[in-house]
Amino acid sequence: MSQSERRVAVITGAAGGVGQSTVRKFAECGYTVIGTDIRLPEGLFEHDHVSYQTCDVTSEADWMSLAESTIGQHGKLDVLVNNAAILMTYTIETSSVEDFKHMMEVNSTSVFLGMKYMLDALKKSDAASIINLSSSSAVAGYPHFIAYGAAKAAVRSLTMSVAVHCQTNQLPIRCNSIHPDGILTDMVTHMKGEFPEMTPDQAMKAYSFACEPEAVTDVIYFLASHESRHINGAEIRVDNSSTIQMPYL
Repeated sequence: MSQSERRVAVITGAAGGVGQSTVRKFAECGYTVIGTDIRLPEGLFEHDHVSYQTCDVTSEADWMSLAESTIGQHGKLDVLVNNAAILMTYTIETSSVEDFKHMMEVNSTSVFLGMKYMLDALKKSDAASIINLSSSSAVAGYPHFIAYGAAKAAVRSLTMSVAVHCQTNQLPIRCNSIHPDGILTDMVTHMKGEFPEMTPDQAMKAYSFACEPEAVTDVIYFLASHESRHINGAEIRVDNSSTIQMPYL
């Protein structure tokens, strides 16, 4: 396959668990992959068709630079995976206004910026796909995740609005969101100590809904593929039914 024939994917949060899993999957399936993160530690997955670029997803300037370099080097973008996020636990009583604003900026404003500034590159694809990582907390009430849930609900709404915008304007771009429950990454497993009031049974139930990063990656890859060509504006729950069971959190 020539370089010009390869589909091109940008994956944010590429240094994390889901990010690394997704970079690997897309590269091994023939994509040219640009992985971004605010910090790029040693030991990231390496491949002939993978490059990494530092990007603060809350920065308009960084997104504009990424869009310019993507078009300059590849002439298009086929897949945008908005995966970068932070996770902190606050209730309505413990969250400060600054905490709330920061969570919204990193977890939802970043998705708006990514779609806004990468749209021109996506328009140059014959069949582009935007995949936004939302959360089960976007569609259910989790008191400890008040800011996180609000930000991920915004991602859900942004996804639907952009899907309709692209479809009604006959742009070759689909936009869907994925809603995992817990994912077994460092970001989530480090939170175990933040819920000391949970009984062993409650903890076991909560973590029984968590999945490995590869389970989310497989859904991301499907939504980027031709097989999902009629799926647009959808929300895919990767939660082993947790949302409809409302587990303790």
